[in-house]
Amino acid sequence: MEIYSSKKKSFLLLIGATFFVIMGILMVMKVGNDSAYRVQSPAFIKGVGIASILFFGLGIYVSIRQLIKNHLMLIVDEKGLHLNPNKSSSVQIAWDDIQGFSEIKIHRTKLVIIDLHLSGNWIEKEQNKMRKQLMRFNVNNYGSPFSLSAQFMQINHDELMKILTENLDKYQ
Repeated sequence: MEIYSSKKKSFLLLIGATFFVIMGILMVMKVGNDSAYRVQSPAFIKGVGIASILFFGLGIYVSIRQLIKNHLMLIVDEKGLHLNPNKSSSVQIAWDDIQGFSEIKIHRTKLVIIDLHLSGNWIEKEQNKMRKQLMRFNVNNYGSPFSLSAQFMQINHDELMKILTENLDKYQ
């Protein structure tokens, strides 16, 4: 089973990111208007505006890329899970390495945690220092280096969880 990115969710991201970029531009342009911002300093307002433009500008870029081309995000097959299969950071997790799946909720976003038998081995295999630090953070906070979110997938969280648990039972 192949699961791709959702164009509908990418379009919603594009709308939201565009709104915040526009608000950031307005903050930078109107920073000299003292009557609009009596409480905050102009440097702070300008900094928040620039940060908004940069961060949500990246969101615009990502959403446009996903709208132009559907990205393969997850493959579930008899061998295991293939996370980000078309990217250089692709990871393949065999069913034998997976203990199970658990769920957590962070600010209204549900995540599926992939519970592994030996999480430390995955961290040691990782060559990229930034990803290795992120994996350590995830293990310390959530108990596993890997998590999945259906937020930008064509399926919802409950469907993703059902697919994962059914295939784990079937192939393990």
